[in-house]
Amino acid sequence: MIRHLRDSKTNRRKFLRDLATAGGLAAVAGSAGSVAAEPAATAEPQAKPATGYRVTSHISKYYDKARF
Repeated sequence: MIRHLRDSKTNRRKFLRDLATAGGLAAVAGSAGSVAAEPAATAEPQAKPATGYRVTSHISKYYDKARF
């Protein structure tokens, strides 16, 4: 009787472990397939927009008011 209960616990744990592994593998396979299916982009290089600090009109107004 005890051996039967121990085996059922082991089988249930193995089933859940296998189910989690299969789900993880399915997720990896699904995401890998979608990435590989996209064609390579052959766009012309575009000029990057200016990044960083820029003095715009509203910043200039603030500097003018802050000088006093």
